[in-house]
Amino acid sequence: MKHRVRAASLSVAALALAACSTTAPTSSGGGGGDDVTTGNGVTDSTITVGVLTDLSGPFSGTAGIQVAGFQAYWDQVNADGGICDRDVTVDVQDHGYDPQKAVTLYRSAAPDIIALQQVLGGPTSAAVLPLAEQDGVYVGGVGWAGPTLVYDNNQLPGATYGVAAANAVDYMVDELDVPEGSTVGVVHFAGDYGGDALAGAEHAADERGLQVLVQEINPTNTDLSAQASALAQADVAGVVLAAAPTQLASLAGVLSAQGADVPVFAMGPAFNPSILATPAGPALESNVYVLTSSSPFVNPDSAGVQTADDLYTTADPDGAVGWEVPLAYVQAELLRQALEGACDAGDLTPEGVVTAFREGGTVDTQGVLPDDLDYAETGQSPSRTVFLSRASGTVDGGLELVEQLSGPSAESFSYGS
Repeated sequence: MKHRVRAASLSVAALALAACSTTAPTSSGGGGGDDVTTGNGVTDSTITVGVLTDLSGPFSGTAGIQVAGFQAYWDQVNADGGICDRDVTVDVQDHGYDPQKAVTLYRSAAPDIIALQQVLGGPTSAAVLPLAEQDGVYVGGVGWAGPTLVYDNNQLPGATYGVAAANAVDYMVDELDVPEGSTVGVVHFAGDYGGDALAGAEHAADERGLQVLVQEINPTNTDLSAQASALAQADVAGVVLAAAPTQLASLAGVLSAQGADVPVFAMGPAFNPSILATPAGPALESNVYVLTSSSPFVNPDSAGVQTADDLYTTADPDGAVGWEVPLAYVQAELLRQALEGACDAGDLTPEGVVTAFREGGTVDTQGVLPDDLDYAETGQSPSRTVFLSRASGTVDGGLELVEQLSGPSAESFSYGS
């Protein structure tokens, strides 16, 4: 297949579909002929789900792909008859990675949505989740920061950043022969995203007898020369990075230029295939591994990934591709299962959707997410397994799958008491 790496360009106005809602539960005819209680975001003909995303900030590339994927998924669901005899509409809002703006947008949208399909970004999801919990609103796709696990209304699509980072350190030791006593670097954004990755890496380093050199940054740090120099001077054996694509390209490029050809393990949000076309491309292909909680774009062993890719590329043949394509599909799939469960239970309200996903039992995503998903226990990662890939300019989406990984430190890493 042709390798496509251009950034997605989307019109939010075209995707943000208006919808009406009830403000208090009412009864109406539903699936199977049973009476269904409905609430916010539901009319006799529509169900509205919200998306608070970052189409103008540091994660705009990944956000654009996901929004297109969401729309393609729900368009197909509607073509197949919808949910509970209703069409699903998607209300997309751009918060620009600004927590205050995300809160304002949530408060405006909340009366007219049954669930939030996604709140992209650690700081923005941290700001919105408490409000959504108070309102009893399902939230999916908030990233994978461990602190979000305390919210009963939050459904993480796979393993947390802490689990992913622990897996990265395990892989360094078990597969790359990093010896005991070595130092590994952790370069991370301040906040829940980077802090969770740091916690997982530190846990694994302690378990495996390694030292950790920490470099905290923020999204405005786009030139990581100083951090790369500090890592090189410390003779690190590898690096875990929890940041954005700009920082990954800078770090990998500078490390390579300084002669520090060490493996860099990036959390999924730090990778976008567009950076392979930058001057850092050769260094990325030589040294970068990417850990994602969902499958990369190319995974011939997963029927779910094939369905996701076909659906997306049919809807947008010229669209950018990446690991975000199966991710968007599976986020929508998780919400669809919850909506159908709520319909079957006769409670198509925001609270009914939360109850349905918590009580829904085994979740089957046909290989888009690992098979060990477990949402029964609030407060713990739903999986200990991640997808490990190599950055590659010859593979659609820029990631060549290596394996599914669940190391001993990732298995022992936990949250809370």
